[in-house]
Amino acid sequence: MYKTILHATDLSDTHFDLCEQAANLAKHFDAHLYVIHVLESPAELQLAQGLGFAEIGLPVKDDAEAVMATLGDALNLPKEQLLVESGSVKTKVLEISAALGCDLLIIGSHTSHDLSELMSSTARSLVEQAPIDVLTLRARR
Repeated sequence: MYKTILHATDLSDTHFDLCEQAANLAKHFDAHLYVIHVLESPAELQLAQGLGFAEIGLPVKDDAEAVMATLGDALNLPKEQLLVESGSVKTKVLEISAALGCDLLIIGSHTSHDLSELMSSTARSLVEQAPIDVLTLRARR
Protein backbone atom coordinates (compact mmCIF):
# COMPACT_ATOMS: atom_id res chain seq x y z
CA MET A 1 0.00 0.00 0.00
CA TYR A 2 2.66 2.56 1.04
CA LYS A 3 6.07 2.45 -0.62
CA THR A 4 7.84 5.59 0.60
CA ILE A 5 7.22 7.00 4.08
CA LEU A 6 8.52 10.19 5.65
CA HIS A 7 8.52 10.46 9.43
CA ALA A 8 9.01 13.95 10.85
CA THR A 9 10.62 13.92 14.28
CA ASP A 10 11.26 16.75 16.70
CA LEU A 11 13.93 14.81 18.62
CA SER A 12 11.96 15.31 21.85
CA ASP A 13 12.19 12.89 24.76
CA THR A 14 9.71 10.51 23.06
CA HIS A 15 11.23 10.70 19.59
CA PHE A 16 12.84 7.26 19.68
CA ASP A 17 9.56 5.53 20.52
CA LEU A 18 7.80 7.35 17.69
CA CYS A 19 10.63 6.60 15.24
CA GLU A 20 10.57 2.95 16.26
CA GLN A 21 6.80 2.83 15.59
CA ALA A 22 7.37 4.45 12.18
CA ALA A 23 10.11 1.91 11.38
CA ASN A 24 7.80 -0.97 12.32
CA LEU A 25 5.07 0.41 10.05
CA ALA A 26 7.55 0.77 7.20
CA LYS A 27 8.64 -2.85 7.67
CA HIS A 28 5.00 -3.95 7.69
CA PHE A 29 4.40 -2.23 4.34
CA ASP A 30 7.85 -3.16 2.98
CA ALA A 31 8.36 0.57 2.41
CA HIS A 32 11.38 2.86 2.43
CA LEU A 33 11.42 5.02 5.55
CA TYR A 34 12.98 8.46 5.64
CA VAL A 35 13.25 10.36 8.91
CA ILE A 36 13.48 14.15 8.90
CA HIS A 37 14.22 16.67 11.62
CA VAL A 38 13.76 20.32 10.75
CA LEU A 39 15.60 23.00 12.69
CA GLU A 40 13.28 25.96 12.84
CA SER A 41 15.26 29.00 13.89
CA PRO A 42 13.73 31.93 15.75
CA ALA A 43 13.20 35.02 13.58
CA GLU A 44 16.13 36.80 15.25
CA LEU A 45 18.52 33.98 14.34
CA GLN A 46 17.22 33.88 10.77
CA LEU A 47 17.92 37.62 10.50
CA ALA A 48 21.46 37.13 11.87
CA GLN A 49 22.08 34.31 9.40
CA GLY A 50 20.77 36.52 6.60
CA LEU A 51 23.34 39.13 7.59
CA GLY A 52 26.18 36.63 7.19
CA PHE A 53 26.36 35.06 10.63
CA ALA A 54 25.56 31.58 9.28
CA GLU A 55 27.94 29.84 11.66
CA ILE A 56 25.61 30.62 14.57
CA GLY A 57 23.36 27.67 13.69
CA LEU A 58 26.05 25.08 12.99
CA PRO A 59 26.46 23.53 16.46
CA VAL A 60 22.72 22.85 16.70
CA LYS A 61 22.73 21.19 13.28
CA ASP A 62 25.79 19.14 14.23
CA ASP A 63 24.00 17.96 17.39
CA ALA A 64 20.86 17.04 15.44
CA GLU A 65 22.91 15.14 12.86
CA ALA A 66 24.67 13.21 15.65
CA VAL A 67 21.34 12.25 17.23
CA MET A 68 19.97 11.23 13.83
CA ALA A 69 23.06 9.09 13.14
CA THR A 70 22.55 7.30 16.46
CA LEU A 71 18.88 6.85 15.59
CA GLY A 72 19.82 5.42 12.19
CA ASP A 73 22.17 2.92 13.83
CA ALA A 74 19.48 1.82 16.30
CA LEU A 75 16.81 1.43 13.60
CA ASN A 76 19.15 0.10 10.89
CA LEU A 77 18.46 3.02 8.56
CA PRO A 78 21.14 4.18 6.11
CA LYS A 79 22.36 7.73 6.61
CA GLU A 80 20.92 8.87 3.26
CA GLN A 81 17.46 8.20 4.73
CA LEU A 82 18.15 10.48 7.73
CA LEU A 83 17.58 14.14 6.92
CA VAL A 84 18.33 17.29 8.89
CA GLU A 85 17.00 20.47 7.30
CA SER A 86 16.67 24.09 8.35
CA GLY A 87 13.67 26.31 7.79
CA SER A 88 9.94 26.14 8.32
CA VAL A 89 8.94 22.68 9.55
CA LYS A 90 5.74 22.61 7.53
CA THR A 91 7.38 23.88 4.35
CA LYS A 92 10.41 21.58 4.54
CA VAL A 93 8.36 18.47 5.38
CA LEU A 94 5.98 19.11 2.47
CA GLU A 95 8.87 19.89 0.07
CA ILE A 96 10.90 16.82 1.05
CA SER A 97 7.90 14.48 1.00
CA ALA A 98 7.11 15.64 -2.55
CA ALA A 99 10.75 15.40 -3.68
CA LEU A 100 11.00 11.84 -2.36
CA GLY A 101 7.66 10.81 -3.84
CA CYS A 102 6.29 9.86 -0.42
CA ASP A 103 2.83 8.40 -0.13
CA LEU A 104 2.61 8.55 3.69
CA LEU A 105 3.69 11.17 6.20
CA ILE A 106 4.02 10.18 9.85
CA ILE A 107 4.00 12.77 12.62
CA GLY A 108 3.97 12.38 16.39
CA SER A 109 1.53 13.55 19.00
CA HIS A 110 2.69 14.23 22.53
CA THR A 111 -0.57 14.98 24.31
CA SER A 112 -3.62 12.99 25.32
CA HIS A 113 -6.14 15.86 25.49
CA ASP A 114 -9.12 16.48 23.25
CA LEU A 115 -8.69 16.77 19.48
CA SER A 116 -8.27 20.55 19.43
CA GLU A 117 -5.24 20.22 21.70
CA LEU A 118 -4.01 16.94 20.24
CA MET A 119 -1.79 18.46 17.59
CA SER A 120 0.40 21.51 17.41
CA SER A 121 -0.39 24.14 14.82
CA THR A 122 2.40 22.71 12.65
CA ALA A 123 0.93 19.21 12.86
CA ARG A 124 -2.55 20.52 12.06
CA SER A 125 -1.15 22.40 9.06
CA LEU A 126 0.54 19.26 7.78
CA VAL A 127 -2.65 17.22 8.15
CA GLU A 128 -4.64 19.89 6.32
CA GLN A 129 -2.15 20.69 3.56
CA ALA A 130 -0.34 17.45 2.77
CA PRO A 131 -1.50 15.95 -0.53
CA ILE A 132 -0.74 12.48 0.85
CA ASP A 133 -2.01 10.43 3.78
CA VAL A 134 -0.87 11.64 7.20
CA LEU A 135 -0.70 9.33 10.20
CA THR A 136 -0.31 10.66 13.72
CA LEU A 137 1.29 8.41 16.28
CA ARG A 138 0.95 8.80 19.99
CA ALA A 139 4.07 8.31 22.07
CA ARG A 140 3.90 5.35 24.42
CA ARG A 141 4.72 6.25 27.98
